[in-house]
Amino acid sequence: MNKILSTGLLSLFVAIHGVQGQAVTTCNNFGHFDLYIDVDPPASDGGSLIIDSTEQFSVEASTGRAIVSANFGDFPGGPHKTDDPGWVVSAGDLLGGEFLWFRALGSLRFWDKDQQRWLDNPPNEARVRYFGAIPPEVVISGTAEENAFYAQGTIWSADGVEGPIEAPIEQAADIEIGDAIHAHLDFCVEDSTGDCTIPQVGFTGSPAIGAYLIEIQLFSNALSANGQQKYFDSPPIKVLLNNGLVAEECTSAIGALVVPDTVVDDSDALPAAGVLIMTGP
Repeated sequence: MNKILSTGLLSLFVAIHGVQGQAVTTCNNFGHFDLYIDVDPPASDGGSLIIDSTEQFSVEASTGRAIVSANFGDFPGGPHKTDDPGWVVSAGDLLGGEFLWFRALGSLRFWDKDQQRWLDNPPNEARVRYFGAIPPEVVISGTAEENAFYAQGTIWSADGVEGPIEAPIEQAADIEIGDAIHAHLDFCVEDSTGDCTIPQVGFTGSPAIGAYLIEIQLFSNALSANGQQKYFDSPPIKVLLNNGLVAEECTSAIGALVVPDTVVDDSDALPAAGVLIMTGP
């Protein structure tokens, strides 16, 4: 059964309509929210992880990938951090004990509001970190170096991805009703003078005002009875993280992805997503 996007305190889907009725939305006033991941058929061998089954998000024209937006500074972690979106899997879609993971893809891109274009080289060597969970086997028996490798977070920069390319989000609870998974992990943007791993609020430098775009894929490492991967991975999705753009500026950033002919974009096309192998320390 399809789920709906839980928007909390939002005024989310503003707006204007572009090509073929595609909603072009702003990412302002974008507070706490959760993205539901459906599994079809639920908890079954060969089930597929499905993102945005109700088609509420804008879609990037060049890839067909959903664009999920959030605002830095929307929780007490500081002005350059957010724990949105949250990831939710309903009871019965994954079995108790199965894990939801993320896989980092591509490289960091930046929306320059003055040039009105997406750039492949963010100002001041900016980087986005995402702090996934540490795999249970590393927590139980890993070395200090292995634990530190996951604790530093996954890093997107102009050069690609560093750190754990794959990391857990959360383990499904063994319940019959409610959310088997409901996890809010932290995104953070830093420039060359900052470090998101230092816990003081705001110790991330002065990353440029603009939108930061990364790409991830969701999957489960659960195995079927024959030892094969149980579920098909989700399609890749774009996560657009707003750092200080006002509503109209952020709408322009999303619109440039949805209706790319309306702006000049000097970014190279991203390679097709594939299964990446996690690198270790």
